[in-house]
Amino acid sequence: MRYEEVGVNTLQSSILGLVLATGTTLCPAQDTTNLPERLTVTPHLRAFLEPVAGTLAAGPSSESMPTAASSSSSEPAAAFSSYFERVPAPAHPRTIDRNYLLLNGLHLGMAMFDVGMTHLCISDGQCREGNPLMTSSLSGQLSISLALTAYGSAISYRLKKHGSRLWWISPVSGTAAHIAGVATGFAHR
Repeated sequence: MRYEEVGVNTLQSSILGLVLATGTTLCPAQDTTNLPERLTVTPHLRAFLEPVAGTLAAGPSSESMPTAASSSSSEPAAAFSSYFERVPAPAHPRTIDRNYLLLNGLHLGMAMFDVGMTHLCISDGQCREGNPLMTSSLSGQLSISLALTAYGSAISYRLKKHGSRLWWISPVSGTAAHIAGVATGFAHR
């Protein structure tokens, strides 16, 4: 028996083949959780599905069902294409969260406190700067400390964004170094 004898044209047989081929993967008895996340539309698949969606939107063909009324052309096509195009974005953890702000904020605060204590100690004449890269002027100390803190925060951000568990090392080591500087400033007061 040929398809034409039953009233099935080439397009309808293609759709029937597509339904039968995908029926095994879309069967409710199988694991269909996260089905929209697993479907992605490639340009090749989109080029194949657009004529099929247009045919579905136009309604049944007059050859197979001459008395059927056609529905509106935008609703079925939109529903058909939106099912395949709806792929949610993967959820990424936030990079700048409470822990990031806490550690890098503590690093910045301790850097400013260290600069203040060091400048007071140098201006009193009781101590000198132990870091050979640091100048004795307040503006030089602030600019170098802010630059190093910003660089440490950028390293921390990049590591955390790429999922590294070691993102916290930069702000913690910077905070520890500045705590040592503040402790030295208090010891020389």
